[in-house]
Amino acid sequence: MDLFVTCGKMIEPLLADELAQLGFKQIIIGFRGVHVKGVPPEAIYRINYLSRLAERVLLPLKRFLCYDERSLYEGANKIDWLAYIPKGKSIAIDANVSHPRLRNSLFAAQLVKDAICDQLRKRVGWRPDVNVKSPDVQLNLYVSEKAGVISFDTSGKPLHKRGYRQETVEAPMQETLAAALLTLARFQGNEIVCDPCCGSGTLLIEAALMASKTPAGFLRSSWPFMLLPEYSQEQWLKVKVEADSARMILPKGQFFGADISKQAVHACKVNLRAAGLHQTVEVMQHEVSAYEPPIPPNFVITNPPYGKRMEDFGHLVSLYRTLGDFMKRKTAKPARGFIFTGSPDLAKEVGLAASRRHVIDNGGIEARLLEFDLY
Repeated sequence: MDLFVTCGKMIEPLLADELAQLGFKQIIIGFRGVHVKGVPPEAIYRINYLSRLAERVLLPLKRFLCYDERSLYEGANKIDWLAYIPKGKSIAIDANVSHPRLRNSLFAAQLVKDAICDQLRKRVGWRPDVNVKSPDVQLNLYVSEKAGVISFDTSGKPLHKRGYRQETVEAPMQETLAAALLTLARFQGNEIVCDPCCGSGTLLIEAALMASKTPAGFLRSSWPFMLLPEYSQEQWLKVKVEADSARMILPKGQFFGADISKQAVHACKVNLRAAGLHQTVEVMQHEVSAYEPPIPPNFVITNPPYGKRMEDFGHLVSLYRTLGDFMKRKTAKPARGFIFTGSPDLAKEVGLAASRRHVIDNGGIEARLLEFDLY
Protein backbone atom coordinates (compact mmCIF):
# COMPACT_ATOMS: atom_id res chain seq x y z
CA MET A 1 0.00 0.00 0.00
CA ASP A 2 0.96 3.66 -0.35
CA LEU A 3 0.62 6.18 2.48
CA PHE A 4 0.67 9.95 2.77
CA VAL A 5 2.10 11.16 6.07
CA THR A 6 1.18 14.78 6.80
CA CYS A 7 3.22 17.29 8.77
CA GLY A 8 3.58 20.99 9.46
CA LYS A 9 4.78 23.45 6.84
CA MET A 10 8.57 23.39 6.28
CA ILE A 11 8.94 20.16 8.31
CA GLU A 12 8.69 17.89 5.24
CA PRO A 13 12.47 17.26 4.84
CA LEU A 14 12.83 16.45 8.54
CA LEU A 15 9.92 14.02 8.36
CA ALA A 16 11.42 12.35 5.28
CA ASP A 17 14.69 11.84 7.17
CA GLU A 18 12.84 10.46 10.20
CA LEU A 19 10.89 7.98 8.06
CA ALA A 20 14.11 6.88 6.37
CA GLN A 21 15.60 6.23 9.83
CA LEU A 22 12.53 4.11 10.61
CA GLY A 23 13.51 1.93 7.67
CA PHE A 24 11.27 3.14 4.84
CA LYS A 25 12.91 3.28 1.42
CA GLN A 26 10.50 4.73 -1.13
CA ILE A 27 9.92 8.25 0.17
CA ILE A 28 8.82 11.28 -1.86
CA ILE A 29 8.54 14.72 -0.29
CA GLY A 30 5.22 16.43 -1.07
CA PHE A 31 3.39 19.55 0.11
CA ARG A 32 2.73 19.43 3.85
CA GLY A 33 3.67 15.77 3.95
CA VAL A 34 5.62 12.81 2.64
CA HIS A 35 4.52 9.97 0.34
CA VAL A 36 5.63 6.52 1.50
CA LYS A 37 5.34 3.95 -1.29
CA GLY A 38 4.90 0.18 -1.39
CA VAL A 39 4.74 -0.62 2.33
CA PRO A 40 2.95 -3.42 4.24
CA PRO A 41 0.11 -2.67 6.70
CA GLU A 42 2.64 -2.85 9.56
CA ALA A 43 4.01 0.51 8.36
CA ILE A 44 0.80 2.20 9.50
CA TYR A 45 1.40 1.03 13.07
CA ARG A 46 5.09 1.97 13.08
CA ILE A 47 4.64 5.49 11.75
CA ASN A 48 1.66 6.31 13.97
CA TYR A 49 3.38 4.99 17.08
CA LEU A 50 6.96 6.13 16.51
CA SER A 51 6.98 9.31 14.41
CA ARG A 52 7.56 12.47 16.43
CA LEU A 53 7.07 14.79 13.45
CA ALA A 54 4.02 13.37 11.64
CA GLU A 55 0.54 14.85 12.09
CA ARG A 56 -1.56 12.17 10.39
CA VAL A 57 -1.02 8.91 8.49
CA LEU A 58 -3.44 8.78 5.56
CA LEU A 59 -4.24 5.57 3.67
CA PRO A 60 -5.59 6.46 0.19
CA LEU A 61 -8.69 4.37 -0.62
CA LYS A 62 -9.48 5.76 -4.06
CA ARG A 63 -7.86 8.08 -6.58
CA PHE A 64 -10.13 9.40 -9.33
CA LEU A 65 -10.62 12.17 -11.88
CA CYS A 66 -12.82 14.86 -10.41
CA TYR A 67 -14.52 17.08 -12.99
CA ASP A 68 -17.59 18.17 -11.05
CA GLU A 69 -20.03 17.27 -8.29
CA ARG A 70 -21.21 14.14 -10.07
CA SER A 71 -17.73 12.68 -10.59
CA LEU A 72 -16.88 13.37 -6.94
CA TYR A 73 -20.02 11.54 -5.79
CA GLU A 74 -19.33 8.63 -8.14
CA GLY A 75 -15.67 8.42 -7.09
CA ALA A 76 -16.72 8.17 -3.45
CA ASN A 77 -19.42 5.63 -4.29
CA LYS A 78 -16.88 3.22 -5.84
CA ILE A 79 -15.28 2.55 -2.44
CA ASP A 80 -16.55 -0.46 -0.49
CA TRP A 81 -17.55 1.51 2.60
CA LEU A 82 -18.80 -1.53 4.47
CA ALA A 83 -15.16 -2.65 4.78
CA TYR A 84 -14.14 0.58 6.53
CA ILE A 85 -17.18 1.73 8.51
CA PRO A 86 -18.58 -0.86 10.95
CA LYS A 87 -22.20 -0.56 11.99
CA GLY A 88 -22.67 1.88 14.86
CA LYS A 89 -19.47 3.81 14.16
CA SER A 90 -19.59 7.55 13.45
CA ILE A 91 -17.72 9.38 10.69
CA ALA A 92 -16.31 12.79 9.85
CA ILE A 93 -14.78 14.06 6.63
CA ASP A 94 -11.92 16.54 6.52
CA ALA A 95 -11.79 18.19 3.09
CA ASN A 96 -9.20 20.31 1.30
CA VAL A 97 -10.53 21.27 -2.11
CA SER A 98 -9.28 23.58 -4.85
CA HIS A 99 -11.60 23.16 -7.84
CA PRO A 100 -13.58 25.64 -10.00
CA ARG A 101 -16.72 23.48 -10.06
CA LEU A 102 -16.89 22.70 -6.35
CA ARG A 103 -18.11 25.62 -4.30
CA ASN A 104 -16.14 24.96 -1.14
CA SER A 105 -14.57 22.20 0.94
CA LEU A 106 -17.61 21.83 3.21
CA PHE A 107 -19.86 21.24 0.19
CA ALA A 108 -17.42 18.66 -1.22
CA ALA A 109 -17.31 16.84 2.13
CA GLN A 110 -21.12 16.78 2.15
CA LEU A 111 -21.14 15.09 -1.26
CA VAL A 112 -18.79 12.36 -0.03
CA LYS A 113 -20.92 11.89 3.07
CA ASP A 114 -24.03 11.55 0.88
CA ALA A 115 -22.30 8.92 -1.27
CA ILE A 116 -21.30 6.92 1.81
CA CYS A 117 -24.75 7.07 3.41
CA ASP A 118 -26.59 6.31 0.17
CA GLN A 119 -24.38 3.25 -0.50
CA LEU A 120 -24.69 1.78 3.00
CA ARG A 121 -28.42 2.45 3.27
CA LYS A 122 -28.98 0.70 -0.05
CA ARG A 123 -26.69 -2.26 0.76
CA VAL A 124 -27.37 -2.95 4.44
CA GLY A 125 -30.20 -0.66 5.50
CA TRP A 126 -28.31 1.65 7.85
CA ARG A 127 -26.19 4.77 7.62
CA PRO A 128 -23.44 6.10 9.90
CA ASP A 129 -23.91 9.13 12.11
CA VAL A 130 -21.69 12.17 11.62
CA ASN A 131 -19.60 13.24 14.61
CA VAL A 132 -17.38 16.16 13.72
CA LYS A 133 -15.71 16.47 17.14
CA SER A 134 -14.86 12.86 17.95
CA PRO A 135 -15.59 10.44 15.08
CA ASP A 136 -14.77 6.76 15.12
CA VAL A 137 -13.72 6.93 11.47
CA GLN A 138 -12.00 10.06 10.16
CA LEU A 139 -11.86 10.38 6.37
CA ASN A 140 -9.87 12.82 4.29
CA LEU A 141 -10.81 14.30 0.91
CA TYR A 142 -8.21 16.09 -1.19
CA VAL A 143 -9.04 17.62 -4.56
CA SER A 144 -6.61 19.69 -6.60
CA GLU A 145 -7.70 20.69 -10.10
CA LYS A 146 -9.03 17.43 -11.60
CA ALA A 147 -7.31 14.97 -9.27
CA GLY A 148 -9.23 13.63 -6.30
CA VAL A 149 -8.23 11.23 -3.53
CA ILE A 150 -10.22 9.91 -0.58
CA SER A 151 -8.19 8.55 2.33
CA PHE A 152 -8.79 6.74 5.60
CA ASP A 153 -7.16 8.70 8.41
CA THR A 154 -5.42 5.97 10.41
CA SER A 155 -4.40 8.43 13.15
CA GLY A 156 -7.74 10.00 14.10
CA LYS A 157 -6.66 12.68 16.51
CA PRO A 158 -3.65 14.62 15.18
CA LEU A 159 -0.46 12.91 16.29
CA HIS A 160 0.83 16.04 18.01
CA LYS A 161 -1.79 15.31 20.67
CA ARG A 162 0.47 12.94 22.56
CA GLY A 163 -1.78 12.76 25.61
CA TYR A 164 0.32 14.53 28.23
CA ARG A 165 -0.91 18.12 27.74
CA GLN A 166 -3.35 18.43 30.64
CA GLU A 167 -2.87 22.14 31.27
CA THR A 168 -1.60 24.89 29.05
CA VAL A 169 -0.54 28.52 28.86
CA GLU A 170 -1.07 31.23 26.27
CA ALA A 171 0.29 30.31 22.81
CA PRO A 172 1.62 26.84 23.72
CA MET A 173 4.11 25.20 21.37
CA GLN A 174 2.79 22.25 19.40
CA GLU A 175 4.45 18.97 20.34
CA THR A 176 5.50 18.11 16.78
CA LEU A 177 7.08 21.55 16.39
CA ALA A 178 9.07 21.03 19.59
CA ALA A 179 10.27 17.67 18.26
CA ALA A 180 11.23 19.33 14.97
CA LEU A 181 13.27 21.99 16.79
CA LEU A 182 15.10 19.33 18.80
CA THR A 183 15.78 17.46 15.56
CA LEU A 184 17.17 20.61 13.94
CA ALA A 185 19.29 21.13 17.06
CA ARG A 186 20.73 17.62 16.57
CA PHE A 187 19.71 16.65 20.10
CA GLN A 188 21.39 13.36 21.03
CA GLY A 189 19.65 12.57 24.31
CA ASN A 190 22.70 12.56 26.58
CA GLU A 191 23.05 16.32 27.09
CA ILE A 192 22.28 18.28 30.26
CA VAL A 193 19.20 20.18 29.08
CA CYS A 194 17.78 23.48 30.31
CA ASP A 195 14.83 25.62 29.21
CA PRO A 196 14.86 28.87 31.22
CA CYS A 197 11.50 30.01 29.73
CA CYS A 198 9.80 26.61 29.81
CA GLY A 199 6.13 27.62 29.76
CA SER A 200 3.98 24.49 29.99
CA GLY A 201 7.05 22.32 29.34
CA THR A 202 6.65 21.07 25.78
CA LEU A 203 10.33 21.35 24.80
CA LEU A 204 11.48 19.68 28.02
CA ILE A 205 8.93 16.88 27.75
CA GLU A 206 9.69 16.16 24.10
CA ALA A 207 13.43 16.16 24.85
CA ALA A 208 12.96 13.73 27.74
CA LEU A 209 10.75 11.46 25.64
CA MET A 210 13.40 11.40 22.93
CA ALA A 211 16.20 10.76 25.42
CA SER A 212 14.28 7.90 27.07
CA LYS A 213 13.33 6.43 23.67
CA THR A 214 9.68 6.60 24.63
CA PRO A 215 7.47 6.23 21.53
CA ALA A 216 5.58 9.38 20.59
CA GLY A 217 2.27 7.48 20.78
CA PHE A 218 3.03 5.73 24.08
CA LEU A 219 0.17 7.37 26.00
CA ARG A 220 -2.50 6.57 23.42
CA SER A 221 -4.76 3.59 24.09
CA SER A 222 -6.80 3.27 20.88
CA TRP A 223 -6.21 3.93 17.20
CA PRO A 224 -8.54 4.19 14.20
CA PHE A 225 -6.26 1.85 12.25
CA MET A 226 -7.74 -0.95 14.39
CA LEU A 227 -10.90 -0.64 12.25
CA LEU A 228 -9.07 -1.33 9.00
CA PRO A 229 -9.83 -4.66 7.27
CA GLU A 230 -6.05 -5.21 7.02
CA TYR A 231 -5.56 -4.71 10.78
CA SER A 232 -3.60 -7.44 12.53
CA GLN A 233 -3.52 -7.30 16.32
CA GLU A 234 -0.54 -9.63 16.30
CA GLN A 235 1.48 -7.29 14.07
CA TRP A 236 0.40 -4.21 16.04
CA LEU A 237 1.42 -5.73 19.36
CA LYS A 238 4.73 -6.81 17.85
CA VAL A 239 5.46 -3.21 16.83
CA LYS A 240 4.34 -1.84 20.21
CA VAL A 241 6.21 -4.34 22.37
CA GLU A 242 9.42 -3.94 20.37
CA ALA A 243 9.27 -0.14 20.66
CA ASP A 244 8.28 -0.14 24.34
CA SER A 245 11.08 -2.54 25.26
CA ALA A 246 13.64 0.01 24.05
CA ARG A 247 12.56 2.60 26.64
CA MET A 248 15.21 3.76 29.10
CA ILE A 249 14.98 5.14 32.64
CA LEU A 250 16.51 8.61 32.70
CA PRO A 251 18.80 9.69 35.51
CA LYS A 252 17.93 12.67 37.67
CA GLY A 253 19.96 15.79 37.10
CA GLN A 254 19.67 15.88 33.29
CA PHE A 255 16.63 18.07 32.59
CA PHE A 256 15.92 21.47 34.14
CA GLY A 257 13.46 24.26 33.50
CA ALA A 258 12.25 27.55 34.91
CA ASP A 259 9.62 30.17 34.20
CA ILE A 260 8.72 33.49 35.75
CA SER A 261 5.02 32.56 35.71
CA LYS A 262 3.59 30.59 38.62
CA GLN A 263 0.77 29.40 36.36
CA ALA A 264 3.23 28.15 33.73
CA VAL A 265 5.30 26.24 36.28
CA HIS A 266 2.15 24.62 37.65
CA ALA A 267 1.01 23.64 34.14
CA CYS A 268 4.46 22.27 33.37
CA LYS A 269 4.49 20.09 36.48
CA VAL A 270 0.99 18.76 35.73
CA ASN A 271 2.05 17.86 32.18
CA LEU A 272 5.27 16.26 33.39
CA ARG A 273 3.28 14.04 35.74
CA ALA A 274 0.93 13.06 32.91
CA ALA A 275 3.96 12.12 30.81
CA GLY A 276 5.48 10.12 33.67
CA LEU A 277 8.43 12.52 33.91
CA HIS A 278 7.68 14.39 37.13
CA GLN A 279 10.57 12.70 38.95
CA THR A 280 12.97 13.22 36.05
CA VAL A 281 12.57 16.89 35.08
CA GLU A 282 13.14 19.59 37.70
CA VAL A 283 11.18 22.83 37.20
CA MET A 284 11.31 25.99 39.32
CA GLN A 285 9.65 29.40 39.34
CA HIS A 286 12.36 31.99 38.61
CA GLU A 287 13.18 34.94 36.43
CA VAL A 288 15.90 34.09 33.94
CA SER A 289 18.31 36.53 35.57
CA ALA A 290 17.91 34.88 38.99
CA TYR A 291 17.80 31.27 37.86
CA GLU A 292 20.78 29.04 38.65
CA PRO A 293 20.39 25.53 37.24
CA PRO A 294 21.42 22.91 39.84
CA ILE A 295 23.86 21.52 37.25
CA PRO A 296 25.31 23.78 34.54
CA PRO A 297 23.67 22.68 31.26
CA ASN A 298 25.49 22.12 27.98
CA PHE A 299 22.28 22.26 25.93
CA VAL A 300 19.96 25.25 26.33
CA ILE A 301 16.83 25.48 24.20
CA THR A 302 13.95 27.88 24.72
CA ASN A 303 11.01 29.57 23.02
CA PRO A 304 10.71 32.98 24.72
CA PRO A 305 7.74 35.23 23.97
CA TYR A 306 8.32 37.58 21.06
CA GLY A 307 5.20 39.78 21.28
CA LYS A 308 3.04 41.03 18.45
CA ARG A 309 2.46 44.53 19.81
CA MET A 310 4.94 47.40 19.83
CA GLU A 311 4.35 48.04 23.54
CA ASP A 312 5.68 44.53 24.31
CA PHE A 313 8.99 45.15 22.60
CA GLY A 314 10.74 47.18 25.31
CA HIS A 315 9.98 44.62 28.02
CA LEU A 316 11.14 41.74 25.83
CA VAL A 317 14.44 43.42 24.90
CA SER A 318 15.54 42.93 28.50
CA LEU A 319 14.48 39.27 28.45
CA TYR A 320 16.46 38.50 25.28
CA ARG A 321 19.54 40.24 26.64
CA THR A 322 19.19 38.23 29.84
CA LEU A 323 18.93 35.00 27.84
CA GLY A 324 22.18 35.84 26.06
CA ASP A 325 23.83 36.49 29.40
CA PHE A 326 22.40 33.23 30.81
CA MET A 327 23.95 31.21 27.99
CA LYS A 328 27.32 32.96 28.37
CA ARG A 329 27.60 32.69 32.13
CA LYS A 330 25.55 29.71 33.32
CA THR A 331 26.37 26.90 30.90
CA ALA A 332 29.06 24.25 31.06
CA LYS A 333 31.53 24.91 28.26
CA PRO A 334 31.55 23.85 25.53
CA ALA A 335 27.80 24.12 25.17
CA ARG A 336 25.17 24.81 22.59
CA GLY A 337 22.27 27.22 22.93
CA PHE A 338 19.09 27.61 20.88
CA ILE A 339 16.49 30.36 20.86
CA PHE A 340 13.32 29.98 18.79
CA THR A 341 11.76 33.34 17.93
CA GLY A 342 9.60 35.01 15.34
CA SER A 343 11.15 38.44 15.89
CA PRO A 344 14.37 39.26 14.00
CA ASP A 345 14.65 42.52 15.97
CA LEU A 346 14.54 40.78 19.34
CA ALA A 347 16.98 38.14 18.11
CA LYS A 348 19.58 40.90 17.70
CA GLU A 349 19.28 41.71 21.42
CA VAL A 350 20.69 38.32 22.51
CA GLY A 351 24.19 39.76 22.15
CA LEU A 352 25.66 36.58 20.68
CA ALA A 353 26.47 35.74 17.09
CA ALA A 354 24.37 32.85 15.85
CA SER A 355 26.41 30.11 14.19
CA ARG A 356 23.32 28.83 12.33
CA ARG A 357 19.78 29.95 11.61
CA HIS A 358 17.08 27.39 10.88
CA VAL A 359 13.91 28.85 9.32
CA ILE A 360 10.64 27.11 10.21
CA ASP A 361 6.96 28.00 10.12
CA ASN A 362 5.19 28.59 13.42
CA GLY A 363 1.47 29.04 12.90
CA GLY A 364 1.95 31.13 9.77
CA ILE A 365 4.87 33.11 11.16
CA GLU A 366 8.29 32.58 9.60
CA ALA A 367 10.29 31.95 12.76
CA ARG A 368 13.94 31.08 13.29
CA LEU A 369 15.77 28.66 15.51
CA LEU A 370 18.99 30.50 16.33
CA GLU A 371 21.94 28.30 17.21
CA PHE A 372 24.84 29.53 19.36
CA ASP A 373 28.14 27.80 19.96
CA LEU A 374 29.21 28.56 23.53
CA TYR A 375 32.87 28.34 24.56
